[in-house]
Amino acid sequence: MAIAVVALSAAAMAVFLSLQSGKSAPPRERPLKKGRIAEVAPQLSGKGRDGADSAKASSGEAAGEKPEYVKRPGAMQLPDGRVLTFRPPKEGEFRIVHSHGATYKCDHLGNWEDVTPKPVFDNSFEETLLGLATTGNFIPGMLMGIDYDEAIRMLTKPVVVNDDDSEDVVAKKQAVADAKAAILDYMKDGATLDDFVMEMRKQVVKERALRGMALKEIVACLKEGRAQEAADIRDAANKMLENEGAPALKLPEHLDNAIERNK
Repeated sequence: MAIAVVALSAAAMAVFLSLQSGKSAPPRERPLKKGRIAEVAPQLSGKGRDGADSAKASSGEAAGEKPEYVKRPGAMQLPDGRVLTFRPPKEGEFRIVHSHGATYKCDHLGNWEDVTPKPVFDNSFEETLLGLATTGNFIPGMLMGIDYDEAIRMLTKPVVVNDDDSEDVVAKKQAVADAKAAILDYMKDGATLDDFVMEMRKQVVKERALRGMALKEIVACLKEGRAQEAADIRDAANKMLENEGAPALKLPEHLDNAIERNK
């Protein structure tokens, strides 16, 4: 299966390029490798002489048992016994429910199906690298404090592509392979993985601060009827982000419309 080279996302590439500034050697390429990745108590029934006692017995309360779950619209019981409630969809439609890291597809009668996407990688290290490389959203603690030899082992571990991987999965795997190469290049002069993570964290915080400040100023300008000034701030922020190789500022549609309508 031929694998096309997929570039890192703009946000991740900006950080990697900034970390590589001043270095003479380009990041080592780490081609993808073909192969495979390891991959209630029942309700009691019956009537007693006392109505209340009978109700307790029938519900199982007298024996410390929980009533049997009855399927109904707007609710679902998971295999572990938890019951989730949600606004029922219309007949013929489905509602997506998220709970404890899982995703369920539910119909209007209370029938459901587990549609939780499978992780791209089989370990938390590469899953964390995926967030870092594609969105800039990652948990630094998941990559820090790792023994140097173990970090090198994980960073040189080939990223495996399966024949049945979708284009989206292949792109994500390529992004992680590129991230590994960039980190190894950063570490070649004696830096540690912790050093890289802290530099990345600084870049992410800086970019978020710029976006937040720009959005705040744009909203303030629009409230005061200064649409042209809001447009200028938006364009200036996007220029700064472009210089960093980061994605442009994404404003809510109603703000963009307000700027274009009134400037």
